[in-house]
Amino acid sequence: MPIMRVITYNTHGGIGSDGKRRVKRIAETLTPFAADVLCFQEQYQFPYPSEKSDQPKFTASLLHRKHLFQRNLNYLLAGYGNSIAFKASLASQARHSLPSLKEQRGALEIKLRDVGGLRSLTVFCTHWGLGAGERKHQAVALAELVNAAKSPVLVCGDLNEASDGEAIRLLMAKTGLLDAGSESDLKTFPVHDPNVRIDYLLHSPILRAVRVQIIQSAASDHLPLMADFELVRKELSSIR
Repeated sequence: MPIMRVITYNTHGGIGSDGKRRVKRIAETLTPFAADVLCFQEQYQFPYPSEKSDQPKFTASLLHRKHLFQRNLNYLLAGYGNSIAFKASLASQARHSLPSLKEQRGALEIKLRDVGGLRSLTVFCTHWGLGAGERKHQAVALAELVNAAKSPVLVCGDLNEASDGEAIRLLMAKTGLLDAGSESDLKTFPVHDPNVRIDYLLHSPILRAVRVQIIQSAASDHLPLMADFELVRKELSSIR
């Protein structure tokens, strides 16, 4: 069966464990893995003229992928948010704001055509807030978006919560999504001494995660999480 490779990575704005901003290291870390879909959180667009000032564009170009960016916050003239880099054809896109108490959070949604043996796949890239109550509201809002999707779904991102957290359990209960990392429970944060899993690849039951792994890198304060997926069964003809 066709295999689809997906990576989620909170890039910390390209600042590595050495405290230096080197956006190129993000792409250098991920290039050998040739992922079909890459979801990034904490990427910036800076106003000064530099090929690296638009981090989503610069990273995707080094990975030889198309990309879309969602600006959730504005810092003077700079923007900050989520992005998705991808190989497949883009069918549609949407940028959703999530209920937020402090920093504005969001979910970037794209629908891809002909990827991983699927005729279509909807991908959400998200970054949840730091408060438990805030995350519960974000889980409910994201669940509505997931349930409205007409195709199999991936939810990728930094959810700022351990796997037994109430918000994550709420999202999975309301959507039927499965957790690709539930068996391995690989720790993703902090990079120098990972002791908690807060980065996730959640997926529709039509997909099966056949390999899940952490990619070792000091390019951010998080570790990238990668999974290979295969189809559990053929799509129903009603799925488009």
